[in-house]
Amino acid sequence: MNGIIALQILGGILLLLIGGEWVVRGASRLAIAAKLSPLFVGLTVVSLGTSAPEMAVSFATALRGQADITIGNVVGSNLFNMLTIVGFSALFAPLPVEKQITRFDVPVMIAATIAMLLASWNGVIGRFDGIGLILIMIAYFAVSYRLGKQSGEAAIPDELLSPEILEEAATSLGRRVAVILWQLVLLSAGVAALVYGCELFVDGAVSMARILGVSELVIGLTIVSAGTSLPELVTSVAATIKGERGIAIGTAVGSTTLNIVAVLGITSVIAPSGLNVSPDIMALDMPLMVIAALLSWVLYRTGRTIVRWEGALMILMYCGYVGYLLKTSGAF
Repeated sequence: MNGIIALQILGGILLLLIGGEWVVRGASRLAIAAKLSPLFVGLTVVSLGTSAPEMAVSFATALRGQADITIGNVVGSNLFNMLTIVGFSALFAPLPVEKQITRFDVPVMIAATIAMLLASWNGVIGRFDGIGLILIMIAYFAVSYRLGKQSGEAAIPDELLSPEILEEAATSLGRRVAVILWQLVLLSAGVAALVYGCELFVDGAVSMARILGVSELVIGLTIVSAGTSLPELVTSVAATIKGERGIAIGTAVGSTTLNIVAVLGITSVIAPSGLNVSPDIMALDMPLMVIAALLSWVLYRTGRTIVRWEGALMILMYCGYVGYLLKTSGAF
């Protein structure tokens, strides 16, 4: 049984690596062909695609009445996004932060985390709370699209402007439509690989965690959240290595916001009686999520660059948090 679990985890990681490569390649080409900034694509298209695992896991657990895993998945994934994904990407190369991130996207991310905290205050995230979050999602997409169109080609980094891509962008309308369609196919295939790889990884990891006797809440906050966030991690690191840093940091920020307004919003609407929120997560994990969002805003504004030591600090903070959870849960 343990051998099968190990194969599930390894197979999931392999699909995540392949899917991450396809998503980055498709998204960056799509940005240029559609004359949208890579930052906008990272904040919306890629973030929504890489949030699909969180959406799938949250749907399944909410319908089965496993609210601890549902809520823990969202909160844990957001902490992973804000600390580990940005921190790990910064270890490969310093991440410049565009003004739009600090002026619009991070404030929206902070507002979303506070909205989740307030919605959970009475112990239940209900259907009306979910509708409110979905309305925020629609407004966020609309404003992001307008900002993306305004920044347009000026926001495209030099690393993306290869002769091949410039030739594609300069061709006829029919050719450009064909390029866009092909990149959408590539992007979709990448997201499919991410989702299936994530499913294999999470199933194996959860089985292993249950063998160790860890609670569902801790499983959601650690194993499941880290597993469903691996697509964002792989995508962001791959984008950083390729020099497409607008996608890297945009994916982390956008995914954090969408985990709340899209994943949690839609899940709380379809859940038969809403999502019950554990007092334990209200006492520690959710306030930490808000603090991490505020810390991100401070670090992003400091020199408008996330340097390597700041990335290392973020990773150490996340490792300390997970270590505390596992120790208090009796895992070791």
